[in-house]
Amino acid sequence: MTEDIIKIREELVGLSSDPIKTRELLDKLTEEEIFQHDLESTVHVGKNEIEEEKDFDFYKVCKTRNGYLIHYKGGYTVVVDEKLLSACGSMELLMSDEKGEDVELAKNAVEMIFRLPLFVFSHPFTTYNIATMATGYLVYLQENGEVPTEETENPEYDKFIQSMNELMENFAAGLEKEGKEYERRNGINNGEKRTKTEGQGKDESQSQAEA
Repeated sequence: MTEDIIKIREELVGLSSDPIKTRELLDKLTEEEIFQHDLESTVHVGKNEIEEEKDFDFYKVCKTRNGYLIHYKGGYTVVVDEKLLSACGSMELLMSDEKGEDVELAKNAVEMIFRLPLFVFSHPFTTYNIATMATGYLVYLQENGEVPTEETENPEYDKFIQSMNELMENFAAGLEKEGKEYERRNGINNGEKRTKTEGQGKDESQSQAEA
């Protein structure tokens, strides 16, 4: 409870002729108000609903009574209902203690997919490309009525995966280019910022050598 709530409760108790009964009623009123708030919430996951939790560097994954949730410490949270089996399976993988290069690769891929909305909307071209490919994939699923697997021949699916790989490679290259441009503009060389004096001294020495 906040200090203001406690203060108001004590004032009410002080005005009552039966302080003990008044506190009991106030406690029940608080419980009912919280319950009503939870009922009216579009999305609500209480602490009592969390069965297991794993905390990572910048996000945490929780297993709840009705599914999973992944929460990024910047304020972005995804709640997944247990009916979405594939998404829940991915969340379960993130929480597993399995080791191995393939497992770590899969975990990184899953986490990256859930994290995409955090930054993808800041780059319209990338947003449109991902939306276009996702729409194409949904159309493919509707037309074929099944999810493609490695055991079946899926030229359209293979083309989709190839396009996604190319997009992510270009996206990573673009981020690297932007990072290098930022370092160039700010005079940063191999993680160390070069001072203006050092830069001038180097330029002067080079000019003298050339003369």
